[in-house]
This record gives sequence, C-alpha cells and structure tokens, in this order.
Amino acid sequence: MIGKFSLIPPSASTIASDVDTLFWFISAVTVFFSLLIAGTIIVFMVRFRRRREDEVPRHEDHGSYALEIAWTVIPFALTMVMFFWGASIYANMKRPPDDALHINVVGKQWMWKAQHMEGRREINEIHVPVGRPIRLSIASEDVIHSFYVP
Repeated sequence: MIGKFSLIPPSASTIASDVDTLFWFISAVTVFFSLLIAGTIIVFMVRFRRRREDEVPRHEDHGSYALEIAWTVIPFALTMVMFFWGASIYANMKRPPDDALHINVVGKQWMWKAQHMEGRREINEIHVPVGRPIRLSIASEDVIHSFYVP
C-alpha cells in the first residue's frame, strides 16, 4: 500500500501535465515564501529580543521605498504569472479541437436526449468513436439536471 502512494494521480487527459506543472510551480513558490517568512521571523525574534527587563526599544522612523516597492511588486508579479498561466490552461481546456464531433444533448424530465449532427438520435446513452474528441452542447428543457460521463 505504501509503495503505491502517489501525490499526483496518473495523467488521464491531454492537459494533465500542464496542470501538474502549474501545481508544482505554485507549490514551490508557496514553500519558498513560507520558509522565507518563517526564517525571517525567527531571525528577528533572536536578533531583536529584549535582553534586560528595563530595556525599552528605541523608535527609529526610517523606511525604504525600494523595499516596500519590491515586496509589493514581486508578489503581484508572481500572482499575475500564476493567474495568466492558469487562465491559459483553462482556455485551452474549454476550447474543443476543430475536428471535434458535435453532439447536442437536451436534459428532459427522466431522460437525456442526444442528437448527433448527422441526424442520429439516442436516449440516455451516447455512442462515440474511440479516440476522437467530442463537443457536447448541453441544455435543459425543464429542470436542473446532472450530466455524468464515466
């Protein structure tokens, strides 16, 4: 059982490797900044700890605009990279290939009706060629339905 453990399941689609790569990038950025922040907190706790009971820290009013800009721009840039990378994967996933077989599916009470573009009709089943991309246009005639593809 332990030998078969995998953090990411085997790829089951054409975009799985793109999603996995984005997942590992986001995970690496998260781990890096988590360790950086935790390490900085520990360093500051040790370096600026109170050494005597009567010691009062002095207040220095100075700052660095460059530092403030850096810790604003860098996370924003990383967030935008993650957003646009994820959005491009999503756009590629949502757009079916040009040669996809188009099937209209209508949900009715107690059944699904499917009509292929060449005219063939099916009820509660869809038969498709193996290895060919499919584009399903799904609508409902009366109520909210759940569509399931095993």
